Amino acid sequence: MNINKLLLAVLTMVITAFYFFWNPSEILALPLCPFKNLTSYFCPGCGGQRAFHQILHGNFADAFHSNLLIYLFLPFIILKISDELFKTTISKFFLLNNKGIWTFLGFIIVFTILRNLPFCPFNQLIPSK
Repeated sequence: MNINKLLLAVLTMVITAFYFFWNPSEILALPLCPFKNLTSYFCPGCGGQRAFHQILHGNFADAFHSNLLIYLFLPFIILKISDELFKTTISKFFLLNNKGIWTFLGFIIVFTILRNLPFCPFNQLIPSK
């Protein structure tokens, strides 16, 4: 295993351990979303840290209410990390397809617009605290 893969593995474990042991909604030192601060709208990532923390604790419904996109992003991140660590090419099938990338980007844009609409059912996409 080369040094880059070792660093990736260690960094992945450190980040995962951090979010397992510390709840982002209780840590004031974590940076606030610059998009939210500038525009007062929720970006597609708002609530993602809280969602990741909830998934690590098996609270899948709470993760869903923090950020629905965690269920879309997390599999891609896991596939990409496994590609790097174990020399697989699984993520290339999903990530390097132009149609897939544009679909993914379109979904993120639509999600961002919908989660900022102030009426039901779309206001359910606002991250829970």
